Amino acid sequence: MAQRAKWSLQAPQHSTGKRDPGMNREPDTCDYLIIGGGSSGCALASRLSEDSANRVILVEAGQDVDGASEPEAVRDARFRTLNDPRFLWPNLTAAYTRDGPSGLPFGQARILGGGSSVNGMHAQRGLPADYDEWAQLGIRGWAWEDVLPFFKRLETDADFSGEQHGEEGPVHLYRVPRGKWSGLTKSIASSFERRGIHYIPDLNGQDGDGYGSVPINSVGADRISSARAYLPATVRARSNLKIVTGTTASQLILSDGHVFGAVFGEGEEAKEIRAHQTVLCCGALHTPALMLRSGIGPGDQLTQAGISVRHSLRGVGSNLINHPMLILAAHLKPQGRQQPGVLSPCPAIMRYSSMFPGVPRTDMVLNVWERTPNTLSWDPLGRQIANVMVIINKVFSAGQVALRSDRTLDVSFNLLGDHRDKERMVESVHLLADLLDQAKSDGVVDAAFFPAMTPLAALLMQDNWKAQMLSVAGAAAFSGPEPIRKRALAVAGTRLDVVMADQRKLVETVVQSALPGGHVAGTCRMGHPEHPASVTDSNGRVLGIQGLSVADTSIFPTLMAGGTNLPVIMAAEKIAATLRSEARA
Repeated sequence: MAQRAKWSLQAPQHSTGKRDPGMNREPDTCDYLIIGGGSSGCALASRLSEDSANRVILVEAGQDVDGASEPEAVRDARFRTLNDPRFLWPNLTAAYTRDGPSGLPFGQARILGGGSSVNGMHAQRGLPADYDEWAQLGIRGWAWEDVLPFFKRLETDADFSGEQHGEEGPVHLYRVPRGKWSGLTKSIASSFERRGIHYIPDLNGQDGDGYGSVPINSVGADRISSARAYLPATVRARSNLKIVTGTTASQLILSDGHVFGAVFGEGEEAKEIRAHQTVLCCGALHTPALMLRSGIGPGDQLTQAGISVRHSLRGVGSNLINHPMLILAAHLKPQGRQQPGVLSPCPAIMRYSSMFPGVPRTDMVLNVWERTPNTLSWDPLGRQIANVMVIINKVFSAGQVALRSDRTLDVSFNLLGDHRDKERMVESVHLLADLLDQAKSDGVVDAAFFPAMTPLAALLMQDNWKAQMLSVAGAAAFSGPEPIRKRALAVAGTRLDVVMADQRKLVETVVQSALPGGHVAGTCRMGHPEHPASVTDSNGRVLGIQGLSVADTSIFPTLMAGGTNLPVIMAAEKIAATLRSEARA
C-alpha cells in the first residue's frame, strides 16, 4: 500500500474564536477523528483502523461498554434499557407535534454503541425501493444494488445465506421461530392472512407486504451492539486506534473553509484533537447541533443564536424526519402471553399498505410487543400487558433542529404535520381495533386501551424496589376478580371502545398519543451539490468545507421501511470503504 502523504494541521490559533488560556497546547493528532461512538461511529473506527497506516481517534460523550464494564441492562437481550437515564442524553426535550407542547422528554443514546446499545435490537434493512428512491433524488452510489454488498459485509445471518445475506460480518442476526410466537402474535398473523397478507420468511431478503419474524441482533441472552460487534478486545488492542469516552465535542476547528479537528470540553478542561479528516457520527440531532455551534448552517438562524456565520449552509438542521408511532395496550389472558424462553419482547412484525392515494405500497408496519419492556429484571405486570404499535414507514412530515439563544437544542418533530401522515395514523386505529376484537374472540385478549402517561407508568419504567413492588401489585390486580381488574384498567388508560365511539375524540387521541420513534434522520441530508437543501455530497462530505464528513443518519434524505440501526451501520461501512479508497489514491 502506498505511504500516506505528509500533511499539516497548523490551523490558525484564532480558528475557534478566543483561545482559552487553559487550552491544552499540545493536542492529539490523527488521520481520522470520529466524533460520536454510536452505531456508525464504532463501525467506522473499526474499519478505518484495519489499515495500520491510519491513525484513528474515536470520541464518545457517554460511557464505555468494554467487556466487564458493559452494564447488565445493556447486555441483556430482553431489552431493559428503555428510557433508562443512565444511557441517554440528559435534559433532551422536543416538541412532538406542531400544535402540541414543547419540552417533552425525548431519549437519545449517550453510550458507546449509541442506539444499538439501548434499542429493541430489530435489525431491518428496509426495502430496495427505499434506496432506489435515493438514486432517483440524484444521490450517486446508494441504489439497492450499491448498498446490498455493505449490508452483507456487516452481518452474520444465522437463518439465511446466499446472494442476499452475509456469513462473516461482525453483527450477528437471528429470528424467533413462528412456533415460539405468543398467542396474541399468532392471532394477529391469522387476521392478516384473512386480509390476503401472507407470511414472509425473510423480511430482510423479500420486499412487499407480509408478516414474519423480525431479524434481531443478539446471540443467546446477549445484545450484539455495534460496540460489541466492531470494537472487541482484538480491535481495541490496535496501536493505531484510540477510544476516548466521557468526552463531548464543543466546537469544530474551522479556518478558511477547512476543518482541522475539534475542541472537546469547555474552559480550563478544553482540549483540541486535530485531524486530517473529521467525521461526525453524533446522530441526527447532535451532528447538526455541533455544526451550528461551529458557525456552519443557515445564516439567519446562526445570527439569531448569536453565532458568527463561518460557512452558510441552508440545509443544516432542516428535514428532521422520524417514524411516528402509536401504541395500543392489551391486557392478555394467560394463553395470549409470551412463551417462556423468548427474550425479545417483539419477535414479529407485519408490513402492510394503507392504500392511501399517492402513497407507495408497504408504507405501514405493525410491531407486536408481546410484553411491555422496561428496566426490571423481573416484571410480572409487563408480562400481562402487550403493546401493539403501528408505525408509519413512509413519512411526509418533517421538522427541524435549531439552536436557542443559549445554544441548547430546539427540536421540533412536527409529527403528523402532513395530512397524509395524520389520516393514515387515524385510520390505523380502526385496523388495530379489528385485530384486537378478533384477538378477544380468539380468547387471548381481555381488554384493549390507550395507555396513560401517568406518574405510576413512569415509575414502572425505573429499576428500583418501588417499581418492582408496583409491578407485583399491578399483576395481582390485573389477575384478580373482574371488579378489581376493571379498576386497574381504568387507572392504566382509556378503553379503546370509548375512543372509537367518538370520531373527534379519536382524532384528538391519535394526535396526543403519537410518539416520535428512535429513527431520527435527515438533518444533514445527502444530495446534489446545487440543491439548496443538500448538506453533504453522495460520499458524506460536507459541501464547501474540506476535511469534514458526516456518516450517521443525518445524511439519509428519506427514511426506509424499517429501523435505522442496520442502515446506518451499512452507511458507515460504505463511507469507510470510500475514505480508505481515497487515502490509497
